[in-house]
Amino acid sequence: MLRDTGSSPTVALVLAGGMGSRMGRPKQFIDLLGSPALLYALRAFEEASDVARIYTVGDRARIEDLVEEAGINKYAGCALPGESRSLSARSGLSLLDEDSESMVLVHDGSRCLVTASLIQRIVAAALRDPSVAGVVPVTPVSDTIKSVENGIILQTLDRAKLYAAQTPQAFRLGLLRKAYADFEEHLRVATDDAYLIERAGGRVLVVAGEKSNIKLTTPEDLTFAEALLYARHAIRS
Repeated sequence: MLRDTGSSPTVALVLAGGMGSRMGRPKQFIDLLGSPALLYALRAFEEASDVARIYTVGDRARIEDLVEEAGINKYAGCALPGESRSLSARSGLSLLDEDSESMVLVHDGSRCLVTASLIQRIVAAALRDPSVAGVVPVTPVSDTIKSVENGIILQTLDRAKLYAAQTPQAFRLGLLRKAYADFEEHLRVATDDAYLIERAGGRVLVVAGEKSNIKLTTPEDLTFAEALLYARHAIRS
């Protein structure tokens, strides 16, 4: 049952328009154990009871064939991708006709192993504190991190203060639209939505992410993703 949020539902915006330059092919449609990678992410939002609708950005015909075949009932529309991630997100936001207080979960479709439980925790955290501008799932950095310039180490960073950001990231629609009204040069360098909110002075809360919520970037990631899926199937069976 959808949590009662008054007239402001929570919706997902799944970005699936990348060309997969480092993967050598569009990673969101790569086959993982017999299904396109993107389908696993869509199913997670379909299973998350707090999510009312799923919007996407990408190849509309291909995505609509996929959601129809898989029975993704929350699917609500698809926008054309832009030249960068941020421009794709802005394109996707143009689809949404929800009110400004609605919560939007912006998700990278290449993070195909996101779980419904993580989505639910992010939504709960975002709805719990109205003073927070957004919520981002993170995982602690375990490696020693060096700041390097021209092949020379400048400093060793304190990894106790370093976290890797994941998606989905939750923000109120009105605030997100204001952030994406920024100059295009700022949008082009933004690698996630929280960057734009932070730049505008917004207070962004973090919650514990999941190590399995990996991003498909290189061919090596596919082996890891399939191993995680095998493990999940074994647990369910």
